[in-house]
Amino acid sequence: MANSPRATPTDTLRRVTEGALPAAVRQQRIVELVRRDGYVRVSTLAEYFGISQMSARRDLEALSQQGLIQRSQGAAVAVPAAALSAGLSDEGEAQMREQQYETRRRRQILAKQAIARSAASLLAPDDNIALDVGSTALTLARELAKHTGIHVFTNHLRVASLLAGSRCVVLMPGGIVRAQELSVCGQQAVDDASRRWFSKVFIGVAGLTPDGGFDSSPEDTQVKRAYIEHADQVILLCDASKFGRRSLVQACSLQEIDVLITDAPPPKGLSAALAAASVKVRVAD
Repeated sequence: MANSPRATPTDTLRRVTEGALPAAVRQQRIVELVRRDGYVRVSTLAEYFGISQMSARRDLEALSQQGLIQRSQGAAVAVPAAALSAGLSDEGEAQMREQQYETRRRRQILAKQAIARSAASLLAPDDNIALDVGSTALTLARELAKHTGIHVFTNHLRVASLLAGSRCVVLMPGGIVRAQELSVCGQQAVDDASRRWFSKVFIGVAGLTPDGGFDSSPEDTQVKRAYIEHADQVILLCDASKFGRRSLVQACSLQEIDVLITDAPPPKGLSAALAAASVKVRVAD
């Protein structure tokens, strides 16, 4: 395990500017560093963020009380996953979920922004669309906020909240709120989606192989299936980091996808399977 954050060309500038970060933001980044490296020293954190060692210790104490890290002699140690889920208070668990979501959202952010812009270019003013859960869907929602009159049906609470003040018409199903993704799922959500018809649906997956798209949540996949089965056009948003990956449950076959929007050409085997399934591939700039 490394004893310090990995160096980058911008580390010198970062160390000068990080000291001005709000404590909450700094602490979130500390959690990410500890989870990534497994072990980080107080002295390293003080230098990295441009703060005193006393401030670094206070940050670690606050994170330790929330159950997000473990204190060690002059350092912080990652909390085992089982202990983390078992030992958190309700407030601490909610904060951890939010931090995990934000970490995922920042991964491949430039790719997801390019994918979202390409997806938004397919929209017409009178479209009636469904928007899936996930970080790429949320990135697309930021693009949708620029449009007028589009009806957006989504089971993603974050998307609905973001678009609530826009010029889009936002609709949501009833059902059970899944805390991990802040999605609405369950039979009522499936039934509500199944009673509608969409000109376009934008879905995400955790992995894409020649066998189809895979997702990690059976509950969210049920709603995703309702979207797919009640759409004129199914558009898959998938960055290249997910090529070749499988997850817990198969969400769709390649034959059910009309358009794949990604940030890099798929590898040879997947590309051949997509072509055989008549999937149009758009590589976003």
